[in-house]
Amino acid sequence: MTTTIWAPGTGQVLGDITALPLAGVAGIVGAARAAAGDWAGAAPHQRAEPLVAAADELALRVDELAGQHARESGKVLAQAHHEVLGAIALLRRNAELGRTAAGELAATGCLPGGERDITMIERVPLGVVVAVIPFNFPVELTMEKAAAALAAGNVAIVKLPPQNPLTTAAVLDVLERHLPTGVLQQVYADTETSAALCAAPGVDAVSLTGSVGAGVAVARATAGVLRPLHLELGGNGAAIVRADADLDHVVTECLRGRLLMNGQACAATKRVVAHRSVAADLTERLVAALSDVAPTDPLSPGARLGPLIDAGAAARVEEQVQRAIADGATRALGAPPDGAWFAPTVLADVPAEAAVLHDDEIFGPVLPVTAYDDDSEALALANATRLRLTAAVFSADLPTALAMAERLDFGGVVVNGTNNYRPPIVPFGGVDLAGAGREGLGWTFQELTRTRFIALRGVRPAGIVPIPKGAS
Repeated sequence: MTTTIWAPGTGQVLGDITALPLAGVAGIVGAARAAAGDWAGAAPHQRAEPLVAAADELALRVDELAGQHARESGKVLAQAHHEVLGAIALLRRNAELGRTAAGELAATGCLPGGERDITMIERVPLGVVVAVIPFNFPVELTMEKAAAALAAGNVAIVKLPPQNPLTTAAVLDVLERHLPTGVLQQVYADTETSAALCAAPGVDAVSLTGSVGAGVAVARATAGVLRPLHLELGGNGAAIVRADADLDHVVTECLRGRLLMNGQACAATKRVVAHRSVAADLTERLVAALSDVAPTDPLSPGARLGPLIDAGAAARVEEQVQRAIADGATRALGAPPDGAWFAPTVLADVPAEAAVLHDDEIFGPVLPVTAYDDDSEALALANATRLRLTAAVFSADLPTALAMAERLDFGGVVVNGTNNYRPPIVPFGGVDLAGAGREGLGWTFQELTRTRFIALRGVRPAGIVPIPKGAS
């Protein structure tokens, strides 16, 4: 079956892509299994070379790929450009990691009876890894997963995002040309076929970034085989703003954290929990700042906000806004969507029991603001979600901010900055329904490998003479 891909917001036809039929899953997995042994047995430098070669080739096409990504995803051009560069960097850095992650020696020689032993600890590949890619950061997350998998000696099957597969497919085409047959494959598939792929015999692990529902579905489908799952799911991150915070800085950081990918980021600032003494002032400042931001053509110079991924996504966000209003919030800024175009929205006076402050994660440019009276209440409000990915604390009192950060039960906490913070070297991941496992340079590598020890018994020389006391 062939699917036509349209540009969000404009309806421009960008191209067609052919979906994998359900009957094709066995063939894809079989080809991966056939390639797995030789690829795992290759020397680390041999696995690194094609990754670097692909990075060199992609570096010559950054502007082309960024423009295609912006048109296809609605992501503003500057962000699309940054993402493509990030993907190239992940190829290079995972290649280098694969060259040097040789393992270590266990200190079994320090144990009585183990003086003559040498024990090596290796990291070995899991085998066939299925990487399920979301629509919001598809190019970079493909390399976050696939480059780490390949450098570690796995083979990879990349399931493309359904809404915007074309740019990611173009990037994978480049990498695939540099690799042996079957080591890297890409598929475009519907929900039924995707589920079958993740649960197929012959698959050794699944790395998925997506919705909570998608993660739960994969966990259920693979529970019978105890397949390793690496899941990065939703996030309803909170920014706590204490009374002593620099409000101008808070506004800058909240907007930066909320508008990335048009508000469609798991780690975005999705809730603002402000001290009652500053909540009204902060709300006014957010409204003023966002009043100057309008969704526009993502390829326009200086664009800050593009359309959501499709009209259905915008309609769902509006439903959530209306639900928050029904719960008692006030729409201080914003308007109903026009197709995929969704204007920045501020929800004021959101009551503590409103669903949006708990597990009703809004995937769009909406900032709910709620007030609190003391630090304990702020922490309780922030922690009152099962989607605990990242959080933030803004305060001039750093010892207090640090103490609060340590009581936030999230995968990551930022002090005096947006919680939408993901440099490639941090262990990125959440708590509870936000996911399982950690992603990032080195962290993904560990998730997609396992340890194995090899003990060489009795190989050190026997009868070592002790050094006499007083000798130097």
